[in-house]
Amino acid sequence: MTTIILAATGFDGEAALVASAPAAGITVARRSLDAVDLLAAAATDRAMPIVLTGEVPRISPDIITRLLAGRRTVIGLATGDADAQLLRILGVTRITRIQPTAESTMRAVAAEILHGVTGVWDTGSWRQKDIEIGAEAAPLGGQLVAVWGPAGAPGRTGIAIALADAFAREGSSTCLVDADTYAPAVYFNLGILDDTSGLVVACRNADNGTLNSRSLQLSASVLHGKLHVLGGIPRVDRWPDLRHSALTSVWTTARAAFTNTVIDVGPCIEDEGGVVQHGGGTLLSSRRNAAAVTALTAADVVVAVTRDDPLAISRLVTGLPAVTQLGVSAPIIVALIQAGDRRSGPALNALRSSGINLQVVPIPFDAGGYRSALAQGALLAEVAPRSPTLKGIAALTKALATVMATR
Repeated sequence: MTTIILAATGFDGEAALVASAPAAGITVARRSLDAVDLLAAAATDRAMPIVLTGEVPRISPDIITRLLAGRRTVIGLATGDADAQLLRILGVTRITRIQPTAESTMRAVAAEILHGVTGVWDTGSWRQKDIEIGAEAAPLGGQLVAVWGPAGAPGRTGIAIALADAFAREGSSTCLVDADTYAPAVYFNLGILDDTSGLVVACRNADNGTLNSRSLQLSASVLHGKLHVLGGIPRVDRWPDLRHSALTSVWTTARAAFTNTVIDVGPCIEDEGGVVQHGGGTLLSSRRNAAAVTALTAADVVVAVTRDDPLAISRLVTGLPAVTQLGVSAPIIVALIQAGDRRSGPALNALRSSGINLQVVPIPFDAGGYRSALAQGALLAEVAPRSPTLKGIAALTKALATVMATR
């Protein structure tokens, strides 16, 4: 007998499926009423197959991703193409069509579990292989730039804002995303008074299957011209709203919606483990660093921000290996913020002596310009168009364009 967890709430034939399961060689160990109950049931046995419909209350792509962890078998039940499409949006790829009788349906489920005859409708209208080929052929679209820096290296958010503004002023549709789950400050720096988080809204749309280029653009605030801003979490305790699978969908959609996406991420990128929200195992856990990790791994290029003082340089040197350990394959450019009249020579020598052989772009720090921009809730280019910082940002955009052109 094959033992399963069944989540078919809302399906009129759910009781008949349970009753006919033994005849098909299946034992229904648990009948789950909603997504939370399903997660709890799955946590008791990490290998037990799950059979569900797309109408399970509170089901989402993030929950499906957690259920699929560890190569668990998850099979969707669909009555037609619309149900199958909903399941695919949720992330379920193994789909069995509901047959004329409950017993024949459960026999089809048993065959799917035992033999993996997956993805073929008896009508021949859909095959899993066709969908996978179509997904691979989809164009990548725009470029993603992740702006990161180790703790204690202020200037990351300022660089991200100025960089996104520079892209937009060059005529590119640009989205600036505040994905810092420790100290979100993009809205504050720009003087935007809005308690609504565009990034949280986008993640919720990803969870319910309504995220697309249009909905992502509507989630963002238009700052000027072609510059859009996707605000971060309004309070740091809202970080569980930014889930791994939803964030991954947001970055993919951002490629299609904008020419350039600049993501300001927090300094912490280590795998801090699953933080349990409702009790139970890792199925019920969230990770605070998911925003930074997903942004860095999805980025086409990473801008690592640091200052030209020994402490900041040492923190960058010790922090960069953690970036590469994430599996980040994108090139890394160092934005070196120069304070006062300091020259970049000593800092460059310190980087080279530490074995860091990356392209470095000096960015002069304009304290007066930044103070004026912050006081007015404006962009640096608006209050100090001749700021030396902007010359450094122009050099950075040129370096980024050169790097991305070779990828």
